Order: sequence, then C-alpha cells, then structure tokens
Amino acid sequence: MLESPTIIIMTRPIFSSKPSLQKRSDLVVSAFNRLWEGLFTSPIHLDSSLSKQSKSLKTILAQLTPPILQRPASLAEALGIGIPVDEPWNLPHDQLKQWRPASLMAERLYERMSEGALLSHSVPEDFPPKMLEEWAASWGRERAFELAKTLAQEAPLCLRASRRIGAKTLLRELTEKSNLPVKATLSTLSPVGIRLSGYAPVMNTPTFQKGHFEIQDEGSQIMALFCLWPELFTDLLQTTPGETRVHHATSFEFPPTPPSITIVDACAGAGGKTLAIADALQGKGRVYAYDRSARKLQSLRQRATRAGLNNIQTVTVDETQQDELVSSQFSQFSKTANIVLVDAPCSGWGVLRRNPDIKWRQTDEVLNRMPVLQSELLKKYADLTAPGGRLVYGVCTFRKAETLDIVKQFLANHAHFEPETGGFLGPSPSDGFFIQSFIRRRS
Repeated sequence: MLESPTIIIMTRPIFSSKPSLQKRSDLVVSAFNRLWEGLFTSPIHLDSSLSKQSKSLKTILAQLTPPILQRPASLAEALGIGIPVDEPWNLPHDQLKQWRPASLMAERLYERMSEGALLSHSVPEDFPPKMLEEWAASWGRERAFELAKTLAQEAPLCLRASRRIGAKTLLRELTEKSNLPVKATLSTLSPVGIRLSGYAPVMNTPTFQKGHFEIQDEGSQIMALFCLWPELFTDLLQTTPGETRVHHATSFEFPPTPPSITIVDACAGAGGKTLAIADALQGKGRVYAYDRSARKLQSLRQRATRAGLNNIQTVTVDETQQDELVSSQFSQFSKTANIVLVDAPCSGWGVLRRNPDIKWRQTDEVLNRMPVLQSELLKKYADLTAPGGRLVYGVCTFRKAETLDIVKQFLANHAHFEPETGGFLGPSPSDGFFIQSFIRRRS
C-alpha cells in the first residue's frame, strides 16, 4: 500500500455572505450535478464542459470540480463525508454519473470557499487500483508514490512566447501592463515559456490579441522544439517518469533557422505544437498539419493568423478512410519530409492533473486499443520521412505499453530506422510526456 502524501487544496473566495446564500448554493450544486452527469454520458472532457457554462458558473465550477475528480477519497474525508469502501472505483459508469458523495463534496466545498485553504492528505484511494498497480509494476512502488503525489495536484498554467518578442519581453509586458492577479516567472524548462502561479484571464490581454503568446504547457513546448533540435533538449529526458531536472532555459540560444525545411505534424489537433514549430522557425520552411477534425484545423488557421505565421498548411484527413490513414493526399511527401512528428492519441496519464476525469472514465478497452493505434500511426507516417530525416514519436503518457514497448516494436520491424534519442519528460513541473526520435538510414 502506498503511503499518503500531504496536499494543500487552495480555494479562492468567490462570494460574500448574504441572506440568499442557500439559494445561491442550490444553484451552484444543481449546475455541478449537471456538469458531473455530463462527464459520464458524453465523450467531452472537463475543460470543454466548463467552457459551455455561463461566465459566473464557470469560475465557480472550475474551482469545485477538479479537486473532487483529483482527490475524491481524501477530499471527502477532509469535508466529513463518508464514502463506502472501494468507491468510487468499483462502480460502473452508469452509477458514477449520480454518485451522491460528489454532489455533497461540491456543496460543502462551496460553503467553505470563503474560508480560504483546506488541508487534505492525498491517499492511494484517490486513484483507481488498477492504475496504481500498473505504475508500481512498471516503475516501482516508490516512483508510483511520487507519481500519485504529483498527479493529485493542480495543473500549472503556462504560456509560450512568440520568438518575435521572446519570453523576457513577454514577462515584462504581462507584469507591467496587464496587471495579472498571479505571479509570473520565466520557465526553467522552455526557453520560450512563462509559468504562472495560478489562473489568470490572460486571453483578455492586448498582448494575447497581438499574437505574442499562446497558452501551452512547458512539456508540450519542449516536444515541439525537440523535433527541430533534439540534441539541445535531450538532457531534460529521463529513463523513467518523474520530476524533470531544472534546465537553464534563460541562457538558451536558438540555432540558425534552416533556410528550407519540410515538417509534417501527423496528428495536429488544434495545432499547439504545429504553431510552436512554425514560430520556432520564424515563419520559414513549411509545416503541414494533418488531422481528421476540420473544426480543429480551422481553429489552428485562426491562431496562425493571429500569430502572424504564414508557413503552416492544414490538411484534413478524410474521416471515411478507416484503414488507409496515409492516402494519396500524402504521396507528395513520400520519403521527402525532413521531420515527421507523430504526436499520437494516448491514455493521457501524463496530463491527469489537467484532465482528472480521464482516470474516472477510461476503460480497459481503451487502454488495450491505444498501443495498436499508436504502432499503426507510427508505421504509416514513417513512410513520409526522407533518408537522413527525423521521425519523432510523442505521447502525453508514461505507460510502458505506449512508450518503451512501442519504440522496441517499431525498431524490430523497421531496420531502415535507427534510434536517435528519447525519454520521459515530467510529470512535474510540466505535464508528463514521452518523446523518442529516430533517423531514417540513408541506405
């Protein structure tokens, strides 16, 4: 049994005591119950569900919901709510959506918000037993303890500065002109990163509207830069998941930008890493973003316009192509792309702080399907890599089946590729990632 780390749940006052407090509490709890049920009746993640709330309720629910998802057992104890042994993890999804202790925790946590901090001791029961067992089997009991402690905490808010202004100038603009309610510091990992001590409405600032930064985790920033210059970031990577050693990012100097380069981001999504790569190249070369979601690629184009980046081209993969993911759409890049990034779909265990609902909704079927999908994607997109070019595999998880085992299998079946460098990044201080680069042999 893992020992119990101590965690402080920080809550911010959001209301004043008034006669209508009970009515307000009923409104908040009712909204929480609808949000909670939606987590188990739709595929939408917590952040997307919160974005659909009214502004006033979103602020409150964004403070109530993550702690309950992250620390259900320890928070219930701290709030004086008894829960049956083995719950919630022994319950099926159709019962989780109406799990009464969650509603009670929301009500009591809301009532206590005006009182400030609430002490809670995170316990192993805050995580599904199967998840803890896999961590211990893969990385040892001590490392499993460290991962549990880290992933029970609140996720940081990080920004990526455009190279047009750099991290130091962005920090100065945010602190001197934007009146942020939280502390902002330079990242110790990413040379273009800013780390905030808490939530702040940064998207409302003139600096954001000018395209001077994007919200992006430091680890995600590192993966994008690693694609271009792995030799400069390999010292951040470790053989096992855990807290990343501090990197002297403030003294970093970008290498000269290649005059001509072709990069394929094979699973671009909304394009956070696509934008980071294109910006790191200072608008030079050509970055192709492929994804099945036309909506996400449309968002990427809008973000690229705001950032002033014209070296990005989006390509929507035909969703009817169930078997052939790399179709004639990609034939122009067959063995010609200098860099191919396969940031594959995964279990997401490295981002449990940011998406704690994952551990509540993930099934064995999903976990078993992920390595199959990842191997298939890596195999097919590898064909685009030019001789001497780089293929990068990345996932935001630390499961061996989706990381080290995928690399071993790929190399066993692809003699024309050789490993370059790779390893685990985080979790802590960034989200948790696994990154591995391969070089296609020239002959």
